[in-house]
Amino acid sequence: MCTGRVDPALVADAFVNGADGVLVIGCYFGDCHYITGNFMAKHKLDMAREMLAYAGLNPTRLQFRNLSSAEGARFAQHNTEFVEQIKEIGPLGTGDKVGLPALKEKLEIAYKALAGPKLRWVVGKKPVFIDAAQGNKYGEVFTEHEINRTLSGMVIDEMATHSILTALEKKPAAVKDLAKELEIPAPETLKYVLALKRRGFVEMDGVEGTSPVYKFKSAEGGRC
Repeated sequence: MCTGRVDPALVADAFVNGADGVLVIGCYFGDCHYITGNFMAKHKLDMAREMLAYAGLNPTRLQFRNLSSAEGARFAQHNTEFVEQIKEIGPLGTGDKVGLPALKEKLEIAYKALAGPKLRWVVGKKPVFIDAAQGNKYGEVFTEHEINRTLSGMVIDEMATHSILTALEKKPAAVKDLAKELEIPAPETLKYVLALKRRGFVEMDGVEGTSPVYKFKSAEGGRC
C-alpha cells in the first residue's frame, strides 16, 4: 500500500536471490496518503544502500524515485532508464566491488544485519531525532549529518558483528584467525568478539597455544 512498508531486509533478500537491481518508486514528498511513508522509505533505502555498498554491491543497483500515480509515461521512463543503467553495469557480480560467489556471501551477512533490530530502530527514529519540535528523550535535536554519521558507524559495526557470527557458526576460531579471514584489524575483532561474549552469543571453546578459541553459542544465544 505504501513504500514506507518496504523493509530493508526484503531489498537485501532480493539481491541474495540474484536480482540485478531494485527500483522503488514512491509518491512525491508531501503527497503521501500516509503523510510520511515515502520519507521513511527513503531513509530506510538510503541505509540499506549504504549497508549493501559496504558489502560490495554497486550502489546504483538500488534506487528510489518519486512519481505520481497519474504519470504513466514518466513511470515507463523511470523503468527504462533504470534497466539501461543496470544493463550497463552488468549482471550481479560484475561491476561490483567483489564478484560472485563472495558477493553473495557478503550480501547474506548484510541481510542478517538489516533484519536485526538495531539498524531498524535508529532509522525509524531518524525523523524524530532531527525534528526541532521533538528530538530524543532528553530534548536533544541532531542534524541529519550527525544521524547519518552515527548510522554509518553502526553499518560498519553490524557488518563486522554478523561477519564474525557467521564465521563462528561455521567453525570455532581464534581472534587472530578471524581477523585474517575477515580482514578486520585484530584489536577491532577482539572488541567485537568480547562484546558478543558478554551478550551471550559466543563462548570459549578452548585454547590453542596462548590464543583463546571462540565458538557460536547456538543453544542460548541465537542471532543479534
